[in-house]
Amino acid sequence: MGFNQLLFLWTAIFPIAVLLYYFFRKKYAKQPVSSTLFWQEVMRETKASPYLQHLQRNALFYLQMIAMILLVFALLQPFWKTKALAGEQIVFVVDTSATMEVHTANDSTLFDKHKKQMLQLAESLSGKPLTIVTTGNEPNVVVRAETNLDQIKSEIDKLEVSYEEENMSKSLDFAQSFFQHKATSVYIFTDVLDRKELPLQYENVTWNVEGLTSEVANLSMKRFGATKTNNGISALIQLENQSNKEQITELSIANEKEDLLKENVTIPANETITLSFDELAESSFLKASLNAKDGYALDNTMTVFMQDQLSKVFIDSGLHALVRTAFQSMDIEVSSVPTEQIGLLSEEGIVVTNQFGLINQLERPTLFIGRNDVNALEVNGEVQTTEHALFSFANLSDIYVSSVYPEIQGYTTIATVGDQPFIQVSPRGDIVVLADIQMTDWPLHPSFPLFMWSVKEQLSAGNTYLGTFTPNERRPQSLGSAANEWEIYTLDDSYQYSIENGGAFIAPKKPGLYVLRSNDIVKNFSVALSQSEKEIEKGNTYKVSGEQIEMSENYSQHSFVPYILLLLLLLFVIEWEVQRRRGFTS
Repeated sequence: MGFNQLLFLWTAIFPIAVLLYYFFRKKYAKQPVSSTLFWQEVMRETKASPYLQHLQRNALFYLQMIAMILLVFALLQPFWKTKALAGEQIVFVVDTSATMEVHTANDSTLFDKHKKQMLQLAESLSGKPLTIVTTGNEPNVVVRAETNLDQIKSEIDKLEVSYEEENMSKSLDFAQSFFQHKATSVYIFTDVLDRKELPLQYENVTWNVEGLTSEVANLSMKRFGATKTNNGISALIQLENQSNKEQITELSIANEKEDLLKENVTIPANETITLSFDELAESSFLKASLNAKDGYALDNTMTVFMQDQLSKVFIDSGLHALVRTAFQSMDIEVSSVPTEQIGLLSEEGIVVTNQFGLINQLERPTLFIGRNDVNALEVNGEVQTTEHALFSFANLSDIYVSSVYPEIQGYTTIATVGDQPFIQVSPRGDIVVLADIQMTDWPLHPSFPLFMWSVKEQLSAGNTYLGTFTPNERRPQSLGSAANEWEIYTLDDSYQYSIENGGAFIAPKKPGLYVLRSNDIVKNFSVALSQSEKEIEKGNTYKVSGEQIEMSENYSQHSFVPYILLLLLLLFVIEWEVQRRRGFTS
């Protein structure tokens, strides 16, 4: 406790003067008594409770003395001190990755524990500005230099796990933009963070890391894959025991209708095992689950669709090299095949050629660039396209085409040059570009690799499976016309959200299987945790102090004056009531 205005201590002479006056005042007053009746009884009552009688006679005096002492006390501006956070400003970096859902010793999640810590620290801000940054693929600012405690608490309560990878290095780089050469205390709420990852070049910044301090026995399903064979479905599962003790757990595999198998598996301590299962029943998807009572349940389940996309592209070696370059720029596996062997391919994949005579021999829809069975004709005019999924990201209006091959009767034209067909689609889904690459300047435009990417999406697995995404992943999808509205549902038909007017595709945040619908079009996709979010490690809580920041204990002052004023108001009310009832001043 302390005083901010000791200068006003001189005002104590006023209550002292009143007190002295009380001692030297006339203590007895002459009072005529008409009768001595009951006198002895009155005297006995007075002697029996002299202090109470004295208090009753002098109540107003004591109330006035207390009021004057409190006024002097208020002028001295007394305060009490509480511990405050160091620095001129405070920054919270909050890890919202999936591993924050791990359960700690008291059965609450690590994320909930961190939220309680944040609320406690917020109480010690003492008016200092607070900035909260959440981690993820795109670090986000929740509050910026906020001083309103109610607003801060409200935003902390709203924080949720996003299930994305934390990308801590990116988040710390982002947080540095708020330092502004001020003495700053940064609090990082995560599970594990090595000191080497901290940007310690700031001499006026103190780093406080709040990590996972308890051991967690975790069983993790690292990988799950399945493929169709002549005898049914074969599945491969990789399990990891991240604890120091051997674990026995039940593994089950189910499809959309029933459980296909259940068996107990033993996983040695700190080891990974791989299990295979054959001749499983035909299914549209498989779900593998571990019935493990560990501290982290999110990595105990994985699901796989049985209509995976084709990932390999076979390109006719007779085509221009820029075609192969376009596919390779999208990190797609590409193989060059001699022209004479195109018709002999047996491996599953997307075929790109100009051998139009093979169209009836190739089993899968194919991309044809040019034709080898007819001659090209010169054309003039601009390229115009229809509303088609292939042009969702590829704008062909600014490319130049000098010649095209004759159109194919019965095929649908989706792009023209002048009045001549330029790109057509066959009834079974073949895509035909009626020009050689040498006849255009298309490869010089960004639309060329984007079109090839859309082709790959269109020809993969009938384009009914979008693939596997990480939580909240943004990935361009060729969904068709921008006028279409797509809705995302879970497999149990629970609505999630909509994508309107050609909006960007963002995967849901929770792992699982989802369905994308638009009228009668249905596309499946899955959301799965990244491998890094299946690793649970024990971390530490520690502090790294900046060289130029004052690290002695910081305290904030809280004034007693408001409470004294309330007490004074109460005293004045009591004095008024005493004066009204008794009417005496001595």
